[in-house]
Amino acid sequence: MIIEHQFKTKSHDLCDLFSKTNKMSTFKAKVERQANQNIQDYPYNDYVGDAFEFLVELIIKLHPVDNRLGITNYTPVQLDDNGVDGYGINMDGENCAVQVKFRGDVTSTLSATKDYLDSFINESQHKLRGKFVPMLYTTEKGCPRHYIFTTNEGLHHYTETEKWKAFNIHVIKWSTLRQMLDNNYLFWDKCREIVKLNCKSC
Repeated sequence: MIIEHQFKTKSHDLCDLFSKTNKMSTFKAKVERQANQNIQDYPYNDYVGDAFEFLVELIIKLHPVDNRLGITNYTPVQLDDNGVDGYGINMDGENCAVQVKFRGDVTSTLSATKDYLDSFINESQHKLRGKFVPMLYTTEKGCPRHYIFTTNEGLHHYTETEKWKAFNIHVIKWSTLRQMLDNNYLFWDKCREIVKLNCKSC
């Protein structure tokens, strides 16, 4: 399995990040600790964001037939990131966009304005329409074309039910990630196996 995110070569200690890690809380604590090591060269927010994006790529690629996600052919966006962190194919065979938001406070929520989520919608509309998607959003129930992974409790009520009510957005929030991954030893062992292929010191 090829993991494309550049964090695999930029991280302070990729091996330690996954060593004996079997819960999301452990991963999050390690990321936050490492992010404080060299903020001059690798700013804190950039580090925690990249680390979570790296994990999300692992989650997506290790769950190709899990209908809680339903994303295949995932490719992270690493240049010209204007709001979209990755693109993939949903379970309807349509192109979809992914946004990844690391937040330290797991009880907080995301808002369209405060957390710059509008750029995710705007950028994905432009790019996805250029990838053969004639209609990016619909009120009909179907597979989402927008996915948000976050370490907090998801979208603010107003953002979800009013501002973006026309969009079919699937949010994978902190509690969902914990349910999927806490003590999921097969997942974390596979992560360690993949990490070893990219980290000579492991």
